[in-house]
Amino acid sequence: MSGLLPALLTRANTKQAFQRHLAIIHSHFRRRTFASTVHQMSRESTENATSSKVPLGYSDNFWLWDAKTGWDLTRSKVNEQDKSSQHLTLPCEISNVVIDTEKAALVIIDMLNYSLSSAFNTDPFAEALQVEKALLSYGVPAARKAKIQVIWLNWGLMEDELKTMPPSQMRVFNFRANSQRSDYGLSTMSMGADGERQRVVCGESPRAAAMGRDLGEVTLSDGSKIQGGRLLMKDAWNSALHHPLQAVYEEGLKTSKPDVLIHKNRNSGLWSSSTELHKFLLDRGITTLLLAGINTDQCVMATLQDAHARGFDTIFLRDGCGTDSPSYAQESSEYNACRNWGFLTTCKTVLQAVEHSRESAASVAVE
Repeated sequence: MSGLLPALLTRANTKQAFQRHLAIIHSHFRRRTFASTVHQMSRESTENATSSKVPLGYSDNFWLWDAKTGWDLTRSKVNEQDKSSQHLTLPCEISNVVIDTEKAALVIIDMLNYSLSSAFNTDPFAEALQVEKALLSYGVPAARKAKIQVIWLNWGLMEDELKTMPPSQMRVFNFRANSQRSDYGLSTMSMGADGERQRVVCGESPRAAAMGRDLGEVTLSDGSKIQGGRLLMKDAWNSALHHPLQAVYEEGLKTSKPDVLIHKNRNSGLWSSSTELHKFLLDRGITTLLLAGINTDQCVMATLQDAHARGFDTIFLRDGCGTDSPSYAQESSEYNACRNWGFLTTCKTVLQAVEHSRESAASVAVE
């Protein structure tokens, strides 16, 4: 069997032929572990990679790689009914991907009043507002048109969760560095007389607004006043979606595939198998996540890395993610997202891909 599988894959030049050959391959998998077979196929088919579809993974969770088309993330089985109408090709950095829109979700992270409303920030950071614009103009419309599940993932603590919050997590919100520098001076520290790099010694101080603390009455842009609620607690105004996105979420509740709002109690929404997000994804059979939100290098990347470790496909939406950290934090996230932890594209590209797919389907129907 050493040369059989690569040869079968090489000759699979049509969809019908590939399905027939894949059926034969699956029969071998019943008699042999999928992992060992895939390992052998990947090794033996390297020389013929330009003409082969190379599987990666195991029987229930696998990708297919093609030198011309990139990665097929649909996990389509031979005995499944043709679902090509649900398949969407997304141009990405390095390699393109094909996703199954029925198994995909747009996960929008922490687009909260606390970060975006002028009630808390007289001048909300520009990157957050750019992210909001990209989501409103491209990201959410693309998901709606493709019938991709939209998930709004927000901080939203319950009382018992606050009481058992680990100090490592609380420090992030309850203390601040005593520095006005965006990177606390890390990038400009000089070498000491002993040749060692000096350390930043600005120290830290408690924040006035700490996790769970009541923010009191706040003034909105129209002059009206509202109770801000306790910081990051569930059902508080500060932890609700920023009003333009809240309106979009409410519209999404009326669609054939209603939006869902899921709360998290850590930077990552997938830090544990018991999280609400993890349970929802497994229950719906969702395997591919398109990630957006703020802050890129904190809650977005924490969720992305945990998703990656748990076997989900992760696609980072560059224009749909932003941070108030130094620019190199965004650049590092994008760099790692496009190769080490998944794939990199944009909200705008996803919308263009959806529209192109719909136009192609319409032209075929006319013919």
